[in-house]
Order: sequence, then structure tokens, then C-alpha cells
Amino acid sequence: MRFLVPLIVLLLFPTAAQAAWLPAVALEGPSPDIVSVGNVDLARDGVGAVAYLRKDGGVTHAFVNRMVGGSWRGAERVDPTTGEATEVLAAASEGNRLVVAWVADGHVYANVAPGGTPEPGAFAGPVALGGPDARSIDLDIGINGAAYVTWEQGGDVRAARLQDTTWALVEQPLDVEPGLVAGKGALRPRVAVSAEGYAVVTWGDAPAGATRVWSRRLTGLTLSAVPQVLNLPEHGHADSPDIDIEEDGSFAWVVFRQDINGVSRTLGRRLVGSQFEAPEFIDGGNATSMPKVDINGDGVGVGVTQGAGNEQVIGSWLTKDHFTPPVGLGGPSAFTSKPEVASSDRGDLGVVWRTSDLARARYKDDTATAFGPEATISAPGLGPVADPGVFIGGDRLGDMAVAMVQGTPGNYTLSTAVYDREPGTPFIEETTTYKRQTRPQLRWRPGLELWGAQRFRVLIDGAVAGETSVDTFTPRVPLATGKHTWQVEAVDIRGQVSRSRVRTLRIDATAPTLQVKVSGKRVAGQNLKISVTARDAGGSGLDHITVDYGDKSAKSESRTTRHRYKRGTYRLKVAAVDKAGNVTRKQVRLRIKKS
Repeated sequence: MRFLVPLIVLLLFPTAAQAAWLPAVALEGPSPDIVSVGNVDLARDGVGAVAYLRKDGGVTHAFVNRMVGGSWRGAERVDPTTGEATEVLAAASEGNRLVVAWVADGHVYANVAPGGTPEPGAFAGPVALGGPDARSIDLDIGINGAAYVTWEQGGDVRAARLQDTTWALVEQPLDVEPGLVAGKGALRPRVAVSAEGYAVVTWGDAPAGATRVWSRRLTGLTLSAVPQVLNLPEHGHADSPDIDIEEDGSFAWVVFRQDINGVSRTLGRRLVGSQFEAPEFIDGGNATSMPKVDINGDGVGVGVTQGAGNEQVIGSWLTKDHFTPPVGLGGPSAFTSKPEVASSDRGDLGVVWRTSDLARARYKDDTATAFGPEATISAPGLGPVADPGVFIGGDRLGDMAVAMVQGTPGNYTLSTAVYDREPGTPFIEETTTYKRQTRPQLRWRPGLELWGAQRFRVLIDGAVAGETSVDTFTPRVPLATGKHTWQVEAVDIRGQVSRSRVRTLRIDATAPTLQVKVSGKRVAGQNLKISVTARDAGGSGLDHITVDYGDKSAKSESRTTRHRYKRGTYRLKVAAVDKAGNVTRKQVRLRIKKS
């Protein structure tokens, strides 16, 4: 958004373009080959991928489209297997490391692009992890690059760990009672990975009576000895768990749904060390389902759930390790489904969901006390949002990407929307120093920007003096002696602008005035009086004068001195220097006679 503001206001008050949701654009399609989206994930440094299912040669396979520098790179098929893929997920960490897991013909496979290079690298090659009859995969990666994938297989919850480029299976099932069905349907497993590279997994099982929600820690490939039931045992069925973890693996949040007094409610419980704290409700007393949670490394985040009956999105953000009172974030609508959430290292929060044929979103800046307004982020011209709905991922600065499939069967389009934060504000150091160059080199410190290279516009005295892609600029037109104003605008790849503070640029290109007077008899052994009159003429102030007597004696910086010469001819050299470095020099030829 752009506002026309009088120049004097722009000079007095630094401004920044307001970041906003940018509606979806087509990544691929419309095409009969697009099937569905799996998820989208961004690493802290802004790289990531959308994972999706697409037909190739008439068979559905796993694909990704990677984001680098805020731009999508194009379709990549990651499964060379011949089977029919039914699920796919991607997880990204810094340095272009990308992990993909998928299910094909009931078997779990995974692949990794190791990263560590400025550009995305090739995938190492697929690894078979589980099957047959595997389904309901979940995948997460820690900031150190270790990843875990979980899935349900034959009524058990299974897991595997990636370290570097090597996958290893957790040998035994994670669920507790071998005779019970676990991980199926709404009891599907979810995993979160801490900075240490360890995981916490949550899932549900189905004993006689009411279904339960469990949690269990994974340290490397070792299962914790004491898994915990999280639901309230005195109430009814519990399912649909979701989990996220802080950088310190001692702290995590699990949210889940449970029937309480005949009403479907949404609860959250915080893991502290080896125990879970008392539950907190995030549904505002409403009947709800399909909870989701996302937190950053410090535990700031958001939990959401879908209202039942009035079909609205209800959310509550985390502050000081507790959920705030829940508020309505979207709807009510005749059809609202599957809210998804993301958080940034700064504490920015994004919530997306599908309302009827549209994808909707809200964003909370880290400094705001409430979510911003609802925005439609799907592109109406691409058709209705298809199952399974919308997915969101965010980087550490609060940029967020949303992926969805739009259109009708046989004519789907893979589309993505973004919330692109304006570039970080450039910083110009305040200084009172004068520059003597009329075309001085100006320097500043760029603000952070993860999505693409910035451009910089330099304004001098309120007018654009030029543009550059680096953090220095030399004016093309010489500046007059005196005081000027200057500032820098950072412009990102989408044209969003952040403006630095106005600083004063002081130019003094005028040399000092200088007069030298020598009085007395120019006779050997007699004192000559040397008087210097010097004044600054450009504003910076006089710094010093130098008197060189020309006879190899010590120089002086005094305005008035007396000096005795031997017989001979000398050149008296006097220099006046201002604080900008301008110099005026004068010489007086002295012929000293014999006494």
C-alpha cells in the first residue's frame, strides 16, 4: 500500500510500507495431473518447499517445488518408485536442507537434499522405511538438521530418524499396548523435533471404552520408559493430537480434542521436563474439533481449533507459557474447515483456513495485541479451494507461505499465497563529521531480508539521488558546501519499502582562509615575528595550523611565534586545516642576511 504524504512529514518520520497478504498465484496448472497438496514448510532462513501429489505418466507421484530467495524454483519429482503415491510431506531447515517423506503403495519412503550450499542441491536418493499398509505420515526437522518421520502401520505407531544423510528405524513400536489399535484415523501420530535433534511424539489408541491420547519422548532411537496419557481419564473419547516443541526439548505443547460432558472440546497441555502441566482449554467453551498448534523456539505461538455448529475458527496465542483467552478468528460460515498455523522467531503468528470455496487468513505482528483483519488469499480466478484445504509455513522474520490446490477435479492448479514482511529498516549511523568530498561515499547497514536481494534508493534533500544493490552510494551530482539531509529506502523483490531515519549530511568543500605576516629584521640571530590568521570558511571549523620554518627545526601549531634564523634563504611554509580535511597552504621566501 502506498500513501501520498507531504515531503516534510516523510523527512521527519521514517515510514515503512505495510506488509500484507499477497493473494495466491499459480505455481503449476491448471492441469489434469495435479492431485493434492501435502504441506508447505519454511526453514528459519526463508528457504523451503511445497510438497504435493501429481501424476506423471498417469501415475500419482510425490513432487516438491522449492522456494529460494522468495521465489519458487519449479517442480521436482522426488520418488523414483513405480508405486502410486498417496501422501507426501516436506520439512526444511537452514542452508537448503530439505527432507521429503511419502507413502506409495502402502510403503513409507524418504529422501533428503543435504543442503549446506548457496543453491539447492540434489536429493541423495530414496530410502524405504516401512510398510506394508503404512499411512498417516508426519514429519519434522530440527534446526540442526536431524529429522523424524512417524506413521501408522498395522495398528502400531512407528518412527525413523534422519541424522546427516542416514536414516535409522526405531526398532519397536511407540505405542504402549500391543493388543490395541493405535495411530489410525483421528488417532494418527504427530512428531516435533527439538534443537538437540530429539523428538516428542503424540498419538492416540483405542482401548475398550474411550480412545486416548499419548505422548512419548524419543532420544535418538531410544524410547522413553514412561509414556504418558494426556486426556482427562474421567471423560470421553480423545483424539486429533497435534504437537510443537521449543528449541529446548524439555518444553513442548500438545493440543487435542476430547468429549467432555457430551461436548467436543479442545485442550492444550504443556510438557515441562518429563511431566505435563494441567490442561488449558483453547475453545472458549465452544464445541470444537481439529486443533493445531505451532510455537517458536522460545515457546511463543498459537493454538487454533474449528468450531462445531457455528463453523468458526477459534484461536488463542501463547504468552508467558499460557494460552490467552480464546477469540474468534474466522467465520462463522456455512463451511469452515481445517485451520492451520505458523509462528516466527520474532513471535509473528499466521492462521489460515478454508471457508466454503475460499482460503482465508489472519496475521498477528509480534508487536500487535490482536490479529489483523481477515484476508482472502486464494485467487478466485483459479477456482474453489479443493481438499485437503490450505497449509502454512513461516520463517524466522515472519514471512509466511501458504499452499493450496484450486479448481475442479481434472482441472486443478497448485497455488501459493504469501505474507511477505517488508524489508528490515536500513540503519544510518548518526554523525556530526563533515565530509570534504562533494561526492562522498555514503554507507549504511541493510536491514534483514530473507526473500531475495534488496535494492536501495538514496534520497538526498528529499529527492531520489540514485539506486543501488549494495550498501554504499556515491552521488553523481556534486553537493554544495553546507548541510543536507539523506536517507535510504530498502525495496524488496515485491516492491515493499522500508525507509531509514533521516540523517544530516555535512559537506565542507571550502578551504580555510589564510594570511601570513612576517615582521622584524631579516638578519641572522634576530627574532622574526610570524603571525598567522586563519579562519574556517565552510562550516566544519578550523582544526589546526602548521608552521614549518623551513630550517629543519621543530614545526609549530601556534598562531604567533618568534623564530631566529641563520644566514641563508628559507621557505616558510604555513598550512591551515579545517575539520573536514580541507587545506590552505602559503609560502613566504625569507632571505636572512649576515648580522
